[in-house]
Amino acid sequence: MILSASWMLPVSSPSILDGAVLVNNDEIQDVGTIGELVSRYSKEEVRDFPGKVLLPGFVNSHSHLELTVLRGYLEDLSFWNWIQRLVEAKHEVLNHEEIKISAEMGACEAIRAGITTVGDAMEMGASFDAVLASGLRGVLYQEVFSPRADEAADRISSLHARLVELEHRRLVHSRNWESSTSTRADRIILGVSPHAPYTVSGALFQKVHEYARSRKMPICIHVAESKEEDLLLREGTGPMSVALRSRGIEWVAPECSPIQYLQQLGVISKGTLLIHCVQLVPADIPILRKTGAGIAHCPKSNWKLKHGYMNLRRLIQAGIPIGLGGDSVASNNTMDLFEEMRFALFNPSWCAPSLVSTEPSQNESQFSVEQALHMATLGGANILGLSHLIGSIEVGKKADLIVVDLSGSHTIPVFSPIAALVCSARASDVVMTMVGGEILWENGKLTTLDEEKFPDKVQPILEKLNARSTSYSDSV
Repeated sequence: MILSASWMLPVSSPSILDGAVLVNNDEIQDVGTIGELVSRYSKEEVRDFPGKVLLPGFVNSHSHLELTVLRGYLEDLSFWNWIQRLVEAKHEVLNHEEIKISAEMGACEAIRAGITTVGDAMEMGASFDAVLASGLRGVLYQEVFSPRADEAADRISSLHARLVELEHRRLVHSRNWESSTSTRADRIILGVSPHAPYTVSGALFQKVHEYARSRKMPICIHVAESKEEDLLLREGTGPMSVALRSRGIEWVAPECSPIQYLQQLGVISKGTLLIHCVQLVPADIPILRKTGAGIAHCPKSNWKLKHGYMNLRRLIQAGIPIGLGGDSVASNNTMDLFEEMRFALFNPSWCAPSLVSTEPSQNESQFSVEQALHMATLGGANILGLSHLIGSIEVGKKADLIVVDLSGSHTIPVFSPIAALVCSARASDVVMTMVGGEILWENGKLTTLDEEKFPDKVQPILEKLNARSTSYSDSV
């Protein structure tokens, strides 16, 4: 099949007017203009998209599909109260079937928005089922929690058991898949996520790191996200410290930044994905450069939760690998990388006075639309360890492609397809989403999941959450 559009944005090479791509099974077999490809492959079916742009699918480098049903439930709370009510809802209100529905809703939203790959942190395993059923590609990080050092060994045993069970489900699915060339299960990579410095003991961090590295599994960690976390590590004070003490957990502050704490534990290495990184200090930058860790930048969530903004300018100057993430819609409200690209473009660090630094000073005064698009595609693929497979339109890479309509009144005239895409387009402008050569979204319809069931399924969940919210308000 040949896909062609008025513009094609390979990301790793210049844009192509009237560009086209030949898809064979799950891979990109050839790239060029529509004239070139039709002359070379005259017998291939041609799918043309006039007035539209063809590009690699977006990579959401950090999501929580399991929390989708909490959209709008946790508004106007301090961060620590937000965390407490989220945990309460997830463990005391919602059951497994409801969390599975939540994850499927998130997968649908991702596909409709042109997201073809997610780096998802999951606790219940529902994201695994949703990604598998939807046809998305994903690096799925099984979360692990416990701030009690004496529980570390037990938590590793539980983590191992969960991963073995997920691998078994993947194997069963592969055996039942009809295609001989590719399976949806092949699109999933399992990883681990020791959640954060305030929910994971130092001993557990080290055991998880050892476990993952011995099995060559990717790792992601929420770190340097909030002022509350920073207070806990630097001074041993604040609401997180109070919460630990109330549970009888002894906490001795390492009196350093969160990044320095992880370095001291020896749990940052090449390929480690660090999420948020808002509360950074200058001494953190060399650590990030030396270890080769990547960062999932979640600009909307950072602002919504009142954490502030990551110093994107400084990190780009330092050459730190960065991708864009949406975080959960419990904090962000929408899974839309068009908005994340614009938030990155408008990051306040670009307006700051020139930094006094010995770091390389390329792109000193501005952040381009090309860089924003790169961060949402190839940059995200890079930090997830998938840049050899996805993130750009190149021969031999997987056919993870999207088509975006640029003919709307909010996008025309199109002087530059990249500028129109980054600065004007919306998630609702996505007209086709393909993963591994399989079309998941086209003509306003999902091909793998039934989203018409969600309103009826969500209504009783809404009533349960509303009842709990009322109860919570009365107790306060």
